[in-house]
Amino acid sequence: MPWLLLLLLPGTVLGTTFTPVTSSSSCTSGSYLDTATFSCVACDATTQDVTPDGYGCQCKAGYIRDFNTTSTTAPNPPCIACTYASDSLRLFCMTCDSTTTGFDTSTRECTCATGGLVETDQAGVTRTYKSCVTCTAGSYLSGGVCLPCNDPLMQASTSTCACNSSYTQVNGATYNDGVCLHTATTTDMQTNYPASTAYTVTYPNVVSAAGTTTSSVTSAVLERWFYEAAVKCTREAGVQWCQMLANMCVLQMYLESSAACAAWISLTAALTTNGFTGWGTGIGFLYFANTGFLDDIDGITTSYSFERTDVPYTDTLDMRLASYAFNGTFLGWHNLTTQLNLCGGEYDRVTKWTGYGTLITSCLLYTS
Repeated sequence: MPWLLLLLLPGTVLGTTFTPVTSSSSCTSGSYLDTATFSCVACDATTQDVTPDGYGCQCKAGYIRDFNTTSTTAPNPPCIACTYASDSLRLFCMTCDSTTTGFDTSTRECTCATGGLVETDQAGVTRTYKSCVTCTAGSYLSGGVCLPCNDPLMQASTSTCACNSSYTQVNGATYNDGVCLHTATTTDMQTNYPASTAYTVTYPNVVSAAGTTTSSVTSAVLERWFYEAAVKCTREAGVQWCQMLANMCVLQMYLESSAACAAWISLTAALTTNGFTGWGTGIGFLYFANTGFLDDIDGITTSYSFERTDVPYTDTLDMRLASYAFNGTFLGWHNLTTQLNLCGGEYDRVTKWTGYGTLITSCLLYTS
């Protein structure tokens, strides 16, 4: 990606004092910030509005962009008037069909007695006319198209979606995104694991730029998925949600005080599978104590030797890893080689610990 380095300091250009504008909010109403010249430029008051991001102009309703007019200096193409309405992208002129109440000359838009305006057919192709429709349950109107709500448990009005009763929306900035989670379970999770700490990843043994030995960040992954995975795992919505919660605990380096790990422990502490406490059917385990489960080794038939040449014996512990995607999808089995190594180094060195009768108690992990 090319970068343009500028020193944003007041200066003089050909005898004229120039003070760069650094924020679109500094421009007056009807003007946008030109990011090439760092100055405010006015949109055409009759045909254009400033774009929502404040960095350009867009055609008003009833106008479309005129791509037939070429210019090497105008950053935005001019807008020309339609006889009636324009589509939401301001690319095509459109008429108002019989389902509408006609064309409003003041807003330059078709109007509806009920429902909202759509511009495309069922295949998503833009038509030459606008129609009034009421979107079906579970969908809402946006940009002239009926779109499905983000969650099957949402119902929609004309332009917004809302969760059904007994469910609460989380993880969404607007009513049209996020997910619907069981209200009572979500309240318990948010009470036990407040968002102020649930999304935090702490590195207690890493020296920060300020010279302290505690550094923490807010994780976008935890912010997006923690409550959904924890609530749906609790509600037994599917083992993948428990697997996802387990993966978030692993990302926290198994720190039992972290929200993901604490929630996992509380959900699995009473479960027992294959003699392991905390191992639930279908969801695996993260923690185990030395309870003597290795005392019975009658099932191990492999013969081991300290020497690799002692055929038919082996000097290497052959282990397998069960692999899961972050979303809980099982990815299969893999031979354990260097996947768990944090210290780096040559292959033979970092896999030495798998050798029969080998003692390795530590390694060096460089953090800078």
